[in-house]
Amino acid sequence: MADNGDLDAVPEDRAAKVDGPGEGAVGVDEELASNAEESAGAADRADTGTEEASLADDAEGDVDGQNDAEDDTPVAPANDTEESGDDDARGVGGPITGRASVADVTERLEKLGLAVEAGGECIDPFLAARVRKELLGAQERLGAGIGLTVAALAGGTGSGKSTLFNALTELDFADAGEIRPTTEQATACVWNADATKLLDMLGVSPNRRINHESILTAGRDSMDGLVLLDLPDHDSIAVGHSMMVDRLLPMVDVLVWILDPQKYADHLIHESYLAAMRARKDHMIVVLNQVDTIPPAGYDALVADVIRLLEEDGLEGVPVHAASALNHEGLEPIRQALRDAVQTTEAGIATAQAELDAIRRRLAVSVGDGEAELDGEVVEATNEQIVSACGIPAVVESLRQAGRTLGQSAIAKPERPAASMVVAARDAWLSHVRTGLPARWQDAVAEAIPDPDRVRRAIALALRGVPVPAVSRKPTIVLGVLGSLLAVAGIVLAIIGVPVRVLPARIALAVGGLALSAVLWVVGLRMQATAGVRSAEQYEAAATQAIAQSTKETLVETAASVLDRHRLAREALEV
Repeated sequence: MADNGDLDAVPEDRAAKVDGPGEGAVGVDEELASNAEESAGAADRADTGTEEASLADDAEGDVDGQNDAEDDTPVAPANDTEESGDDDARGVGGPITGRASVADVTERLEKLGLAVEAGGECIDPFLAARVRKELLGAQERLGAGIGLTVAALAGGTGSGKSTLFNALTELDFADAGEIRPTTEQATACVWNADATKLLDMLGVSPNRRINHESILTAGRDSMDGLVLLDLPDHDSIAVGHSMMVDRLLPMVDVLVWILDPQKYADHLIHESYLAAMRARKDHMIVVLNQVDTIPPAGYDALVADVIRLLEEDGLEGVPVHAASALNHEGLEPIRQALRDAVQTTEAGIATAQAELDAIRRRLAVSVGDGEAELDGEVVEATNEQIVSACGIPAVVESLRQAGRTLGQSAIAKPERPAASMVVAARDAWLSHVRTGLPARWQDAVAEAIPDPDRVRRAIALALRGVPVPAVSRKPTIVLGVLGSLLAVAGIVLAIIGVPVRVLPARIALAVGGLALSAVLWVVGLRMQATAGVRSAEQYEAAATQAIAQSTKETLVETAASVLDRHRLAREALEV
């Protein structure tokens, strides 16, 4: 940007013009420079009068949308500027630029909309309604503003916004005068472009629009495509004025803040507006207007003090220009900044990006950092707890025992888990899946998971579908009877001497029959034991699977229905 060297040419006899008090004037004595440097004290910021203090309270409430969105914004790195000599004091900065494409903004719009829809009732309804409205506005702004750059003059009463508007446009259109607040409606000037749709969207009345058109400059003016707004006074006693400012500020591409030598340290504009807009400092200009009311010797000290206050607001690197709109002095650096913005085609996109950043930050408080795992050790531990409470281990052991005994043994039956155990298991699961979620999401999870009685009935129903198998003793009985017959037959044959009468052979026959009988009995017992183990294992697997399916349907899938939406909303906000 051009420096402010033209201000140095102001005649020294200008002091004669400001001897009287005048509007917004300050003293001309030699102490002005040191007074400006000492304005860092709290008294200087607070010394704005009782009426302005009360107005500040009202305005601070009116800008909640901006403060909520911007207060916690990390300070972006300052524009890289080459500063030396007088430029250090005057705060000359580099051109305003953007770094995104229409496709990027469109993608973010879609994902932020997806986040709101996925969040559903888990996002505060007032916040959701506000975000939907803001997303619609951003979409309209993007669609209406391609090829247009919106710059806004904002400031307090008596700062000279309207005078500066007329000076920059070279048209006597804005209402400038002695009555405050002078600017009651937003006024717009458009350079050689059709901005009707955009101005309708911004809410600028048709009778407050003027075109800066000329058949001699159309298509060749370096400011073609610029829409310059003169906003109402932010500290106006008319509440509607400040509300209009709050609504329009997020939708402009270049913010031109107008300060005056008398109230440049006003805490209202610093705390409620400038500091709150630090995320957009790369698209901001500060103009110290009405420097014709102070001696030239005080320019640099006053500008330096403004820069210091801006740095305290987190706005380091924001260009500061001293100007006199009334005398048309120091306007060229401001015009150059506007030209730079017009030449940067990403200006509207950068505005949309900043707006979407603010929306994302507002939505971010409605989601957590992640979701609990719905498989693995936690689910297994829950299933094991329920399996144990249903008496499955006792049933399994009774089946094993039935395989080891010949007599009739009692087979245990599975039981419906105790109500207190189901409550404890459900509470433990609920505590796990709610970890890290905001309150509304926690409530949604709690509502999605069935109550303990339903969980208990579902488990009992699942177990009812798994019959307890019987351990068959037929192999043992058959082989035992067969072995007994063989033993008896061997003994009888040995006694009668069939088929041989030799005593050793007869003894061997009897012993062989007894041995074969014993082997068959052992084989039968082992087959029965194996059948008992197999039945126990099969039942344990079937019962465990049934309980796992029941907990999956009642605990896991119900929690997943909420957590999947949370994941979708959270990931959509990561753009």
